[in-house]
Amino acid sequence: MELRHHDEANGAQRALRRVVASRPGAWVSKRTLHRLDLLARRVAPGRTAPSQWLAAVPVGMLTTTGARSGQPRTVPLLVVPLDDGWGVIASHYGSVKPPAWYFNLRAHPLASLEVDGVTHRVRAEQVQGPEKERVREAALDFYRGYTAYEERAGGRDLGFFVLHPERD
Repeated sequence: MELRHHDEANGAQRALRRVVASRPGAWVSKRTLHRLDLLARRVAPGRTAPSQWLAAVPVGMLTTTGARSGQPRTVPLLVVPLDDGWGVIASHYGSVKPPAWYFNLRAHPLASLEVDGVTHRVRAEQVQGPEKERVREAALDFYRGYTAYEERAGGRDLGFFVLHPERD
């Protein structure tokens, strides 16, 4: 699956990205897309997530340790390739509350990330300042909907992380 930066995506992919960034599209997507991706992962492990091939954005499966439960929790996320790992943003489609995985990573920064069928052990670092801007700009290169999410989040810092690969 070829990932496409915003300007390289075809018309259907750009249209889907616009719908998901809209308030009604985000409402529906927040309740359905992750379920579709997780179901596809169970049916065909290691294959490309449906949201990745529909919108041609990089999607990975992040497995964290529950902040309260201590149990493994897996969620599909847009993951931005960086020179030193992957960037993720806890936008939760522009909700005023962060997603559960945000709290999980803050409590337990060691996690695993499956990208393109390969699982990586990672250490999450929440970033601010220039590092946050680096993740933000890299994400906007694939998906400009983050600007709408920032506006809707009511001033909440969306939570920007770099997932650094752990060396064995």
